Amino acid sequence: MSTIQQQIASAWNIPDLKKRIYFVLIGLAIFVLGTHIPAPGIDQALVDRFFASAGGLFDLLDIFGGGALKRFSIFSLGIMPYINASIMMQLLVAIYPQLKDLQQEGESGQRQIGKYTRYLTVALAFLQGTGLVLMIQNGQIVTGPGLEPILNFVVLITAVVAGTMFLMFLGDEISRKGIGNGVSLIITIGIIARIPQSLASEVITAMKASSKAWNLIVFAIFCIVIVAAVVYVQLAVRKIPIHYARRQIGRRIYGGQQTYLPIRLLQAGVIPIIFATSVLMVPATIAGFVPGMQRVIGPFQSSVWFYLIEFILVILFTFVYTAITFNTEDISNNLKKNGGFIPGIRPGKPTFEFLDKVLHRVTFFGALSLAIITVLPFIVIKLTHVQSFWLGGTSLLIVVGVALDTVQQLQAHLVMRHYTGFTKS
Repeated sequence: MSTIQQQIASAWNIPDLKKRIYFVLIGLAIFVLGTHIPAPGIDQALVDRFFASAGGLFDLLDIFGGGALKRFSIFSLGIMPYINASIMMQLLVAIYPQLKDLQQEGESGQRQIGKYTRYLTVALAFLQGTGLVLMIQNGQIVTGPGLEPILNFVVLITAVVAGTMFLMFLGDEISRKGIGNGVSLIITIGIIARIPQSLASEVITAMKASSKAWNLIVFAIFCIVIVAAVVYVQLAVRKIPIHYARRQIGRRIYGGQQTYLPIRLLQAGVIPIIFATSVLMVPATIAGFVPGMQRVIGPFQSSVWFYLIEFILVILFTFVYTAITFNTEDISNNLKKNGGFIPGIRPGKPTFEFLDKVLHRVTFFGALSLAIITVLPFIVIKLTHVQSFWLGGTSLLIVVGVALDTVQQLQAHLVMRHYTGFTKS
């Protein structure tokens, strides 16, 4: 038995950890089951016709939802409205001092911010759900006499919004009672759930045409290479050495420690991709309320211009989100207060300028890597003509990132219980 298998067996023998793993598996099974429950009052023929002409953006959203969007199940909106609301709330906290003060009040302030995020999630889910249904129905709410069609429309929107709210609740429960981030795990299992069906479809097609088989082999090689690249980019860190001066308080000497400040290459994670996708959804949502506009939006979402705009937006949001979450001025001030300094750099303003310069350089390469990973599906699909297996760089980035984070949290539970973890010391 290998070392990793021994550690997993040891983790399985811990009752509390075993209970947490079971809770995660049951929660994810509920999500997968819900993706196959159809929403009430939707015409599946209209849904199939819409997605036959829709662009790549809806394919990406369908991946995040585990295929629920194309089935138009009760989980068709997925967890994306909650993620968008969370990102928007983080931006609002950075902009408005009142919200920032509320966040710093401790647990009560965090609960209030969480309440605002949930209210915003409901509003975004209603807006996105209404726009999507109107696009599918070509802008028609009333399809018959009387009030029954309008009531069916209201029930349909209410069902998909309730599905999003349930997924938000489920993600929070998985984070609290399980292992890993619940929302991230829901997105990840949605991506993984699509792989067997898409792979089987491509293999059947490849068996009928030798040229298609070679394209599938090239695509498989691409997936292996991009997974290795994603792991490398996810773990890349710029370490800035930090020294703490010795201080004598009474008879004791404090400080004199040496550590480092880590600046990750992907400091913002996959947040810029999700935010760029949300921005690109705005025209599609508006098209649902404007009859005839979806005929223009569909071809645009499959064009080179769409991916070029997405490339630029990912770079832009990477810089914006990194600047909000990694405040170099606060870090330099905290180092100065605690007697820390960077060797060769004076404390105060010189430290701030040095950190700011390093952060901008690291963020530039991180943003460029993230943008390239985002648009890789378009390039590879054009080269290999593998249409149904939409496992692009964005999906792999999310899956690998969540897998690494979950393994680290599982290892932390093992360490707390005096186990060595997944790696040899």
